[in-house]
Amino acid sequence: MKINLISLGCAKNLVDSEVIAGILSKDGHRFTNDLSNADAIILNTCAFIGPARSEGKHYINRISNILKKRRAKYHTNKKPLFILSGCLPQLEKDRILNEYPEIDAVVGSSDFTKIPGIIKDKILLPQRRDQNDKVGRRQQSQISSITRPEFIYDSSYPRLVSTGNSYAYIKIAEGCDNGCNYCLIPELRGSYRERKIDDIVSEARRITDTGVKELILISQDTTYYGTQQYGKKMLDQLIRKLAGISSLKWLRILYTHPGHFTDKLINTIAEVNKVCKYIDIPIQHTDDDILKRMGRPKGRVIFDTLDKLRKRINNLALRTTVMVGFPGETEKHFNKLLRDIKTLEFDSLGCFMFSMQKGTNVYRTNGNVLKEIKKHRFHKIMATQQKIVLKKNKQHIGKIYDVLIDSYNYGHTEFQSPEVDGKVFFKSSLVPGVFVKIKILGSNGIYDLQGDAT
Repeated sequence: MKINLISLGCAKNLVDSEVIAGILSKDGHRFTNDLSNADAIILNTCAFIGPARSEGKHYINRISNILKKRRAKYHTNKKPLFILSGCLPQLEKDRILNEYPEIDAVVGSSDFTKIPGIIKDKILLPQRRDQNDKVGRRQQSQISSITRPEFIYDSSYPRLVSTGNSYAYIKIAEGCDNGCNYCLIPELRGSYRERKIDDIVSEARRITDTGVKELILISQDTTYYGTQQYGKKMLDQLIRKLAGISSLKWLRILYTHPGHFTDKLINTIAEVNKVCKYIDIPIQHTDDDILKRMGRPKGRVIFDTLDKLRKRINNLALRTTVMVGFPGETEKHFNKLLRDIKTLEFDSLGCFMFSMQKGTNVYRTNGNVLKEIKKHRFHKIMATQQKIVLKKNKQHIGKIYDVLIDSYNYGHTEFQSPEVDGKVFFKSSLVPGVFVKIKILGSNGIYDLQGDAT
């Protein structure tokens, strides 16, 4: 069968999609980018915030319309299988089947390994499919497989890495027990669970043996790693094991927590050459009143951790994420956050406007901030960060960096994480998956750099 697989959302969701692709490929299926030529369409969705759910439903409507036109064009009730997976069906469950009759099956965020069986069932029973496709029988043919999220893949599962020869993600854990009051992750992804070190290293070897140069460690909270399997934080030990892989050149850490760093971890990042001197550390806010409402560590924890990281790790680049418009956020709270961002000068920063999520602890609490005020605060934060980025980019001009080539005309440095940060563009046509020394000549817009091979 020819399968069209669309992955929405974060890198953690992308890894699930790559495992789906690996399983299906092992079963002999092929993949196509052409929706109109596919025998099955799989849409793997995100539902973390309102815009993510809107994006998912936009794609559902788009695919549904394509399928309807295809049936009308060929005057047939037959159509490709349409399978919806991931966090959106996990959140909305069977309701989404009633809303979108074009969908043949929904599988939850932890149930994607059942997709091959669903496809097989539909192929082997074509008579049942033809019968159920008749008007009035459609609902009987829909399949729902949504269970409590408990699964996490391991190295025994095949996986088709989709990010090319330069980098790949490795999910070291799934779910979360941090209990942030605004977060849907426990409902969408379940309780915290993690893989063993040897299993992660086995997958890392397999990926780097294909030529991938950089591995990016991801989970909901990478700094919490080890607490389930080993009873203590062990990210430092995992890093040292991975650094022993000869074919691995760079190792990057995303999604850390300011309250979960250990001295051993900080020293490991500082000492191990293969570890990118880059840390993604979402802080969400800096005002203690808002942090308490969020269920996050106090501002003192954030500032102490950032100070310790910068003192111990030379040339460290820091990325963060903040949120504006949380219920109860006053102008005073916001101004503190804005001042602190100016002081902290993160190398990269993402900002979200708070989105009320049914099922979270903060749902329907008092103190909602008007949408117009959220937008104003968002733009103020981003305008401030853009000035910081432009200032930092000027400091790179004239310097030469090792750049990992992602495409023929751009790549990324140690201080840039693929897909979320800026890029280094160049005029030369270079081969993806290799390191090239690039001299920075200037900025390319606000976030990107322009350079040329030396």
